[in-house]
Amino acid sequence: MSRARVIKDIENLDQAIKAEQDVESGYHSVIDENLTYWMAVEEDVIDSYTKLIEASQSTEMKGTLQQIVEDSKRHRRILGQVSSMLREIVTDEQKHAKMLTNLKTHLEKSQGRSH
Repeated sequence: MSRARVIKDIENLDQAIKAEQDVESGYHSVIDENLTYWMAVEEDVIDSYTKLIEASQSTEMKGTLQQIVEDSKRHRRILGQVSSMLREIVTDEQKHAKMLTNLKTHLEKSQGRSH
């Protein structure tokens, strides 16, 4: 079973430029906002559980919370890496939009000279 298309076929440079620009505005900003929030949650968990560990007298509680803190630190690192990778994609999309815009300008100038 094939998936439904997200965008229709790109048939000209204007549509291509818009598709490249839409990735940034339609997807990256929403994903980045959620990743930033998620990283903040992980940081708050680390901070809160670290305080609980320091205040606790229970070895069992300290051990359990320390495992969670270590996992949350790893999650925070992974989320930071994902955020970096997404920025790379957005940089490429911006580059693609600029390349397509430059191509469109070049072609329009070429066509203007040939008429």
